[in-house]
Parts: sequence; structure tokens; C-alpha cells
Amino acid sequence: MSAYLQLPCFTSFSNSRFDAAVEFSSQSSYPKGFLHKNPEILSLMDRKQQHIAIFTTASLPWLTGTAVNPLFRAAYLAKDGERRVTLVIPWLSLIDQKRVYPGNITFTSPKEQEAYVRWWLEDRTGFTSTFDTCFYPGKFAADKKSILAVGDITEIIPDEEADIAVLEEPEHLTWFHHGKRWKAKFRFVVGIVHTNYLEYVKREKNDRLQAFLLEFVNSWLARVHCHKVIRLSAATQEYPNSIVCNVHGVNPKFLEIGKKKMEQQQNGNKAFTKGAYYIGRMVWSKGYEELLGLLDIYHKELAGLEMDLYGNGEDFDQIQRAAKKLKLVVRVYPGRDHADPIFHDYKVFLNPSTTDVVCTATAEALAMGKIVVCANHHSNDFFKQFPNCRTYDDRNGFVEATLKALAEEPAQPTDAQTHQLSWESATERFLQVAELVGDVVTERSKSPSRHLESESLNSKRIIEDAFGYLHYVASGFETSRRALGAIPGSLQPDEQLCKELGLVTELGKGHCHRPNGSRFGSVLVLVGSVIGVLFLKSVTLKLSVNARVGSNKHALLRLHLA
Repeated sequence: MSAYLQLPCFTSFSNSRFDAAVEFSSQSSYPKGFLHKNPEILSLMDRKQQHIAIFTTASLPWLTGTAVNPLFRAAYLAKDGERRVTLVIPWLSLIDQKRVYPGNITFTSPKEQEAYVRWWLEDRTGFTSTFDTCFYPGKFAADKKSILAVGDITEIIPDEEADIAVLEEPEHLTWFHHGKRWKAKFRFVVGIVHTNYLEYVKREKNDRLQAFLLEFVNSWLARVHCHKVIRLSAATQEYPNSIVCNVHGVNPKFLEIGKKKMEQQQNGNKAFTKGAYYIGRMVWSKGYEELLGLLDIYHKELAGLEMDLYGNGEDFDQIQRAAKKLKLVVRVYPGRDHADPIFHDYKVFLNPSTTDVVCTATAEALAMGKIVVCANHHSNDFFKQFPNCRTYDDRNGFVEATLKALAEEPAQPTDAQTHQLSWESATERFLQVAELVGDVVTERSKSPSRHLESESLNSKRIIEDAFGYLHYVASGFETSRRALGAIPGSLQPDEQLCKELGLVTELGKGHCHRPNGSRFGSVLVLVGSVIGVLFLKSVTLKLSVNARVGSNKHALLRLHLA
């Protein structure tokens, strides 16, 4: 049964206003039996218009890529009116808002945050967006420095409207998901991989073991819940049914800034009067460790360089103290919107980070006409097509590229290059690689039925269902959830979240908790989960080997499980 029946959703603005509309979610239908079938994929749903529901892992005013990019994606997908779009974003309680949102910005209700998000978006795009917005309950995980969903958020979209789901960070949204499978709920599910979690894990203790397990779990969760996975760059791990394509664009304001700078250059005026800077979330893993290390080692070669750093984050104080110890002048400031006039006159954007998948700030800097110095890394492959992108292979290359960038004037991009950075172009790429153009998704929804008689496909489906069921059971007990890294009490929304979101429980008792089972039962599930993961890993490897040595090429494609 559903833990809660009412969820807050809001329609789009009309003349700078919006009307609240409460939509009722259907009761949850959890997997029943060991092998859960997926009838939605095997049958064709007759709809006159696509409904795309975009689920995010962050929201404004947190200016992180996973908040900003899905917001623009929703706006530009809905712009032409050819499809209905719903943006589903996390709602945080006041305590978590104070931990996450910069500038002491907080909201007393989802309606208030909705107004802020739409104001921010319209101020940057110049048009009124027509997508709808829903909120799901979330909590901030301090150890992961990210927001995690609470409860089964698939319920936010009623079953009769569940058409296409876009999971922004599919692994993040499914790690602790306990409820209906995304592929069982929606006709077609597209995952967009934003974050290189393996790179972050490799910087922690027991890095190899954690990375090995995380890579395996991420791959299988994507297989269980997504029909298609889009990797923004080849910097991420491999995923089943995936394709590499940057489907992100930049805020139109950055393109306007770049146009003005180019006009200044063409008129013979000095367009850039400042030196080098970097902007990004103020945590060591976002490139600050590499940047300060390079500036420390090569302070003699870079003598005279003055560097400004901007950002908000948990490591702000540490980074500020470390910068003060350097022999070069490095100033550290709180974060600002990258479109702020204070950034317009900087000429060089230094970004040595290799933990990003595609750095939004790098794209924004190029759009503003700046020279970007970045590592020769898969995360920067998309940017190499632009003349103002300067890559380096080693430390000496960093020094050489930095000095050259400071001495030269930025090149003037062509109209075609500028278009590549726009959200119009990014939306075209997304619709193409996600196979959402025309009736393509219709054809894909039929395709599995043509191969169900294949023994190899059946074997893969059995293992997929087994892993999905194992994950469902393991994620249903508080003890096992905590052992696997979930936030305590995140199985269902607590009373505070229910109150703030106006959620109504099925029993009308003002809370959203479900019984969690005995602690002994949880331990058994946890042990069984570990054994199951190891078993599935061995089966996966065995099937992969058998597929490679077999003569059937189709079996090779179907049995090679990531």
C-alpha cells in the first residue's frame, strides 16, 4: 500500500503567476513474486502527446549542475509545446535547507520555492516556461554531500500519466529506492549520468574495493531501472544500453555575454581586463586540490599570476587557509552566479578538475568568450572542438598552457560553434540519442517481445529480475539500509516532511512511516544481499565469458552484462 496519497505538484506560470494543483498518486504496486514482469514495456500505450517526467537530485537555489541542467532541459523540452513536461525536484526540511542552500535562502513551502525557481529560470531564458513542477521528499546526506530521496518517488506521477521518465543521475536515484521499478512504472526510462562517482570513491579509504562494488551496483541498477543510459562523457563507468553524448547546454545569458565581448574585440576595445579565476563547488575533490598543488609547485614559473577562486561548500575554510599559505596571490571568495558581472572581464578560466563528467562552468566560460585551460581528460572531450579550449597532459603542460593563455587574446567563435553550446542544440541532441523523436519510442516499446523466446535473453532477464528483487528486499529494512549507506529514517517521509509537503497518509494519522520489520530480519537480509551480490557477480562473469567464446554474435551482445 502507498505510504502517502497526496503529493504537491504545481502547474506552469501564467503572467508571472502560478496556480497550485494537487495531483493524487496511485497506490504503490510493489513487485510481487521473485520474477517481476514488466507489462508496460510489452504493450503499446496510445497517447496523443508524450509526457516526459524529469526527476532530479537537486534544486535551486543550490547552483549545482544537477539542479541547473535538468531545469533548463525541462524548459527547452516544453518550449515548442509538442510534449508535456513535468520537473520533479526534491523538497528539503528547513534544517537541511540551511545546510545546503547558499546565502541563507530558505523556503517555508514548496509553492514558495516553486516561485523562486521559475523566477530564476525566466530571468535567464527570457521566456515563460510551460512545464509543471512536482516535489518529492528528500534529505541531505552530509557524508555523501548530496540529497537523497525519501520513500517511493515513482508514486509522484500517477500510473495513467506514467509515459517517459528521465532520471538525472539514475544511480543516485536508485541506490536506496524501495518501491516500484522505474521500468515497470514508466513505458520508457532514460538515465542521464552526471557524476563520476567512481572517481570520488577512489579518493577514499578502501578505494579499490569500494570502487569495484560501486561499479557493479551502478551497472546493475541502471540495467534494472533504465531502458537507455546517456553518459555525458566517456569519463564515467560503462553502463548497459548506454551512449556517450553531451546533452547539456548553457544558460542563454552566457551566450549574450560572449556576444558582447566579441563585439568589443571587433571594435578594437580591450574585452578582458582581469587574469585567471576558477568557480566551482568548494570541496577539495572539485579540482581545488590539483589547482592549489600546481600553484604551489610552480610558483616560480607562474610568478606574477594572481588567481581568484569562487565557491560555496563544506571545505571552504580549509581551502581558504591553504590558499593563504601559497607564495602566489590566490584570493578565495564565496560563490556567486557565474553570470554575475564580476566574472565578465576575466580572460582565463583554469580548471584542472578530473572528477567532473562534463563541467558546466567550463562550458559557461567558453560561452562567455574566455580561454579555458583544462586537463586532457575524457570529461573535456566535448570542449576540444572550441578554439579557446587549451588542454594539457602533465604539470609542465599546465604551466605552458596557462602562461600562453594569459599572454594571448581569446579567439572569436563561429556561429556554429556558439550554437553547439546552446540549449537548443543540447535539446536536439537529447531527443536524438534518447530516441524520443517521432515514433521511435513506440517501436522500442515493442522490440523486447520479438526476442523473448531467445534463451540468452531469458537468462539475462532472469538475472536482472533476481537482482532487482534482491535490491528491493534489502532496501526495505532500516538496518540493512543503514548498513548500505542510506540516511536513517529515509524509507518513508517523517512527520516533518509530511507536514511541510502537505502529504496525507493512507491512515490519516499524520505520519508516513511503515513498520520496518525486526532487526534480526534486517541482518538476515543484509547478509543475504552480500551473498547475492557476489553470486550475481560470478554469474555475470561466467555468462560474459561463455558469450565471448560462443559463435553466436547475437548471444555475445545479449549476455555481456557490463
